[in-house]
Amino acid sequence: MIYDLRTYTLKPRSVPTVEKMFAEAMPTREKYSPLGAFFHTEVGPLNQIVHIWAYENVEHMASVRAEAAADTSGMWPPKGLAAHMAIQASELIVPAPFMEDWTGPQKLGELYELRVYDLVPGTRPDVMKAWASKIDGRRAYSPMAGCWLSAGFGGLGNKLYHLWAYDSFEHRAEIRAQTSAAGVWPSDDGSNYLRQENKLLVPASFSPLH
Repeated sequence: MIYDLRTYTLKPRSVPTVEKMFAEAMPTREKYSPLGAFFHTEVGPLNQIVHIWAYENVEHMASVRAEAAADTSGMWPPKGLAAHMAIQASELIVPAPFMEDWTGPQKLGELYELRVYDLVPGTRPDVMKAWASKIDGRRAYSPMAGCWLSAGFGGLGNKLYHLWAYDSFEHRAEIRAQTSAAGVWPSDDGSNYLRQENKLLVPASFSPLH
């Protein structure tokens, strides 16, 4: 599987309007492939929507996107979206070895945290080994909704993406404190990371991941 992580930065105060646009257009888009998840940022870069789509491969993604854009309804992409847009970004990512592919709706939480780490070049195998040794212990505390690596040439991408589900802001703080105190997490000493960033996300009403 390959995933398309799309981040749209919108003009201020546009998020409710744009989410409504996507909600109305989604039945058309999902005739061609299912949505994986749809969020807006609550903490971090403001006025962003994040949507994630799963595909069999790059060729499948290109085919589906072309078919959806050519739909005779004219509903995709959502009408009027461009007027609210500031920046669009798309990142192709592949699942980590210990991630289960998304196959349908999942109710995991009301708050999600997306963390993105830039890895020291060449350390991806070591990072994956460290994560694999501890990930089951970490998942016992709260669900890991996804874990991916950038889809670089030959599988050599240097970014790690991980998405965690929580019931609330308070629940997130509790889990982070508990896993640290128990020595369950983090997975390593961080020496293989060049940079880290995160954003806290709230799922849209129509998001399959909720």
